[in-house]
Amino acid sequence: MGRPFATPVTTALPDVRLAGPRVRPAVLALARALSGAYLRLGLGYRSVRVLGAERLVRAFDESLSGAARCVLAFRHPYGDEAQLMSWLFLRGVPREARRLGVRLPARPWAIFVHGYEVPRWSGPLVRWLLPRMGALPVHHSKMDSAGMARIRAALEDGPLPLALAPEGQVSYASDRVPRLEQGAARLALGAAASLAARGRGVPVRILPISVHHRHGPESRPSLLRLVRRIERLAGLGAGRGGQPIAERLLSARDAMLDLAERHYGMALPAEVRPEGRLPEAGTRLEALIGKALEAGERILGLPAGRGDPIERVYRIRQAGWDRIFVPGAGKAGGPPLARALADRKAGEAWYAMRHMEFVDFAWYFASGAPDGELVGAPLHALVEYAQNLWDLGNRLSGGAISGRLTVRPRRALVIVADPIDADAASRESGTDRRAAVAALTADLDSAYRRCIEESLREHE
Repeated sequence: MGRPFATPVTTALPDVRLAGPRVRPAVLALARALSGAYLRLGLGYRSVRVLGAERLVRAFDESLSGAARCVLAFRHPYGDEAQLMSWLFLRGVPREARRLGVRLPARPWAIFVHGYEVPRWSGPLVRWLLPRMGALPVHHSKMDSAGMARIRAALEDGPLPLALAPEGQVSYASDRVPRLEQGAARLALGAAASLAARGRGVPVRILPISVHHRHGPESRPSLLRLVRRIERLAGLGAGRGGQPIAERLLSARDAMLDLAERHYGMALPAEVRPEGRLPEAGTRLEALIGKALEAGERILGLPAGRGDPIERVYRIRQAGWDRIFVPGAGKAGGPPLARALADRKAGEAWYAMRHMEFVDFAWYFASGAPDGELVGAPLHALVEYAQNLWDLGNRLSGGAISGRLTVRPRRALVIVADPIDADAASRESGTDRRAAVAALTADLDSAYRRCIEESLREHE
């Protein structure tokens, strides 16, 4: 089976079957051996700098020895954080432990949590690799009691820490925190309560990890090539190379929004625009987001307008995958008409999900920096905006995150914050579980924001 995001789906597909999740030492050893080369050649990283490494080493030391349980809560702003974290846990943590004179009780690794959609849109290698590295799948928008039970057991009783992204998915923003889901807090609080009830009152902590990319002058040719590709995609002519990069990006963005509004039947003639001008880009994107969600929900027959935009994205995504990946699809038997109708439903779902994929990116992009802040912004901010602007065009073209482009080479700055004690949050909130979850999530949000401030100071 290929990659369903790459080309339109016209046939219902048998669902992806993953092996039972279990860490295979031989697979982990191979990943450890290849991770350095993959980091440099596959991902384009020149270096990885870790601030607060002693906190990460301590978290692994306590987790591997059974003295504490830990959720390694890493931010997900770019898309390849799981790969970067894999290198960090396999190679970076042992390196930092040696530097600090800490002898870890076992070779470090973590159990990653991923969405069920990842093995569906990724290739055969990822589908083979994930369960053999112990990764645990979970659904975003439907009950998954078996999956959640596996995750809770891994956190409470497993020999390794749990690693997940509290943002739930890629957030496309490293210098701000658009949204956090409450899953990390719920898991940590649940583990603390369960362990205490079983007389195993070890501490349960959440360790915030923030990821930031930095670029030097050697990345500028790659950035300029990306800007030219964006301009061609948006239909802008050549001869703009003498203009500042920020102005070129903003012009391309406005051209893309013009095309998007025409596609969704929202274009305003110049004579009826308020004061002869278009609204701000964020306002235009919000209107487009509403239209796209309505289109996706209408095609799939879902109730319109229930929940916030990301909840609606999750609902459309789940419904779409459930129509594309059908148990028993491809097997002989059954009326030909029934098979043909299942294929039609799969094709319609694929097109409905193009609207969803646009919103999945545009909601985060709409809350980005105002135009004035892009002019004069540091190189890493221009790069991030350019990568996101390409993704805007990519999503409008019918693509998904698999079509995202990155500017290389790059350097990673990983900041590890102070651990957050789930037991303390539980004690402070008493019997009010909802308040405890909200407080713990707010603490995590604050930790990430302090990491962002630290990353900006490091850049100065």
